[in-house]
Amino acid sequence: MAAQFNTYIKELRSKKFKQIPKLAAILKIKYEMWRKIERGINPPPKKSLLVKFCNLVGAKEYEKNQLFTLAKRWTPHPDTGSLRHPVYHEGLDRDWTEAVLAENTPDYTIPKEWSKSN
Repeated sequence: MAAQFNTYIKELRSKKFKQIPKLAAILKIKYEMWRKIERGINPPPKKSLLVKFCNLVGAKEYEKNQLFTLAKRWTPHPDTGSLRHPVYHEGLDRDWTEAVLAENTPDYTIPKEWSKSN
């Protein structure tokens, strides 16, 4: 199976940062946003953020190039925009349902530099 952007970025992150919160704080982004990137819900962030990320994790040039290539090929995870989630089941109250849907909703649209029309 070909590498996916979200699994590759998680693999790179895990080499230097075992937990997302510290990385998110250094990048000055929300923890939830990065978690959704690693889940494949959020599209790749802007290239400038990925460059900063690559510097933080000490990514080699070929890893950086691979990350950018995968960013251009990114497709949303099948759970995007759905109620599929390990904690969700029929009969949960409205607040839980809304929380699960929010968890599976992207925080932003794909940046132009990664869109397939470029």
